[in-house]
Order: sequence, then C-alpha cells, then structure tokens
Amino acid sequence: MSIGLRSTKIVTADDSMVTIPNSEIVNNTVSNSNSGEANCQVVAEIYLPLSVDMTMVRTIATEAAQSSKYIFLNKPIVVLFQNEIKEKRSFLKMRLKAYVMDIRYEFAFKSDMTEKVITALLERKIILEDF
Repeated sequence: MSIGLRSTKIVTADDSMVTIPNSEIVNNTVSNSNSGEANCQVVAEIYLPLSVDMTMVRTIATEAAQSSKYIFLNKPIVVLFQNEIKEKRSFLKMRLKAYVMDIRYEFAFKSDMTEKVITALLERKIILEDF
C-alpha cells in the first residue's frame, strides 16, 4: 500500500493493484468489512451434479473446514446450495462459508477446501471422476 498526494494504491490478495483517488476516500464513507480484525470470511465454491446427497456433502464440507489449519473456529461455518446453469446444464453450486485466522490465508483456505472436499467426495463415491 502507498499513499500519495492524489491517490492511494492498494495491492489486493490476488496481486492486483487498485488505485483510489484520495478525494473518494475523503468525501465518501469507507468501511472495513471485518472491523479491523485479522480474521475474515472466505467463500469456497464447488460445482456438483444435481443428484448429489446434499446432507452428506454438507457434513463433508463442514468437517473439511473444521480440520483446516487456516480456520478461525470462533465463527460459524455455513454450507449453502444453489442451482446454477452453466453451458446449458444445471449444476448444484455448493458454497462453503467460513472464517480464516488471517486474510492472508484466503486463497490457501479456498484451495485446501476444494482439495479436501473433492477428495472426500471421490473416495466415498458421492461423485464420479468423469463428472
């Protein structure tokens, strides 16, 4: 991050540079979604077939989050499902919402959750490799 005379530059977690005119910061309301705490909510998404057992997937995803080295267990873990259409096909999108101890773990947590959940679903034959 750098604060200049005319603008403030911020590097996001995915290494994108965002430039904000200082007039925007001074003249508008600025909020911090995690109120300055190091922990923050992260959402990991996985697409699944419509036929999947959602109760089993919810259990697997919750257990995966609870066992992650990045998790902040003082806040809730939520698993949500929604139907989504991609390439003219209907899929079930699972959204695992949990908190990490530090914003720096956002992408590591998403990767960890994707790997753990998909591995468990394949091992238990809840989804097939050719899905």
